[in-house]
Amino acid sequence: MAIQQIIKYNSDSRYFAGFLQAMIKESAITGTISQSDESLLLQLDENDANALAHFTALSNKYLAHSLFLDEIQTITIDAIHPKDEFRVANYDISACPRCLEALYDPSSEEYLNDSLVCNHYSNEAKEEFFDTKYYSPHYSEGSTLLVVDPKNLHKLFLMTSDEIKALLSIEKPTLKVTIRDETLQKLSGKKFINIKLPHSIKSHLVALNAKESEVEYLFFEESDPLKVVIIQKNVTVIRDARGVSRSVQNLSEERVANRFLNIAKEAGFTKGALCANLSKQNGISFLVSNESTAKQVIKFQPFVLKHIFDLMAKDTNKSKLLSSFTQKYPQIIEELAKHEEYDLFETVATILELEEKSFESLSDKSLEFHGNGGLKIDANFNEEGFDYLSFLGSIMSFKLANTQAHYLAYSIFEAFADMSIQTLLQLKIKFKVEHIVMMGDMFENSVLYSRILSKFQTSHPYFSKGFALDD
Repeated sequence: MAIQQIIKYNSDSRYFAGFLQAMIKESAITGTISQSDESLLLQLDENDANALAHFTALSNKYLAHSLFLDEIQTITIDAIHPKDEFRVANYDISACPRCLEALYDPSSEEYLNDSLVCNHYSNEAKEEFFDTKYYSPHYSEGSTLLVVDPKNLHKLFLMTSDEIKALLSIEKPTLKVTIRDETLQKLSGKKFINIKLPHSIKSHLVALNAKESEVEYLFFEESDPLKVVIIQKNVTVIRDARGVSRSVQNLSEERVANRFLNIAKEAGFTKGALCANLSKQNGISFLVSNESTAKQVIKFQPFVLKHIFDLMAKDTNKSKLLSSFTQKYPQIIEELAKHEEYDLFETVATILELEEKSFESLSDKSLEFHGNGGLKIDANFNEEGFDYLSFLGSIMSFKLANTQAHYLAYSIFEAFADMSIQTLLQLKIKFKVEHIVMMGDMFENSVLYSRILSKFQTSHPYFSKGFALDD
């Protein structure tokens, strides 16, 4: 008799199966591991109790958690069907528990070896992923925080158990979390910050030195993020610069359509789907697909700040609003006049008088509001496309009414969610398509993501479990 486990795995990366293959080999158990598009198939012989116990001990001690690990189904089968030994390419993942054990053990030949390369996932370990980052105790704007010791996570931050589990995974993603520690709040001037645990051998050794010096955290500029959000148990990759999430196949020459088609295929929406792509880097657009192709049906037109304010000055009602706003907030209008190159989010951040003029600053401000229900922000379309004039006009009106910035920011992200829902509902009727895909890096904002889940749940919007939501 044999044990068979069907392990649902939401990536085509092979390192997790590679760890299992290495443990099969080391324990000398009769067993096999294989990987398909959606799952891993592990088979182990029950007859050799000692080998099975050895494999179990190895996996309990050294098998790290993966972000992409999903449901596991275990059954008993009559016999094992042998397969070729599983071989794996090198991946830019964290040093595994066995490597870290050797790195920190003074009696090990690998003790404090800054050239240590993991070879415990059935790989040849010939490729090194060099860490050129500079880790500093001094915060600079936009820095990511390196947590020196995972034991301090609850002390420093407000985090859920799912967020901590993700941080501890073999992929070591970056997450934005709420700062609990008052000293860190004052140092960074932030209430929310991107954090991660050591990923490279260099960062592990830097963290070890910092820990010995009683330094709890360091800062660095992140150039290769694996950015993840955890929303209502959903583990979602926003962007992946390290190539550990599911690989995008070439299904379309247009990159937004191509990602949509890949996610629709993952979801099983082979006969057609709609997509809301809410992306700060690729723009906001809506697409529809059939069995083979996808096309864009709505796209936000380019945002030109000077054009919007020229229209506002010529509009009978909006000109009065602009006059009142200029009288009360001349410094805001002056700044916008100096920065005609500002995009939509930089413009909104300026109107809200946020220190940083960026999407991230606006997103962070929205997270400060903890109530239920926002204001009604105009987020509609006209003959030109998205009605930027009314959108900015309603924000300015609420600003004139002394609405708090965090409440207004929260309402703006709710408005984007509600606009997306209403647009998709209309497109469902027009194209007679039921399935819906959500993607784009704006979903790193939890207000937007949560609003879609709560207000659109009957339409079952699909967020990919394996693909990054944006480039």
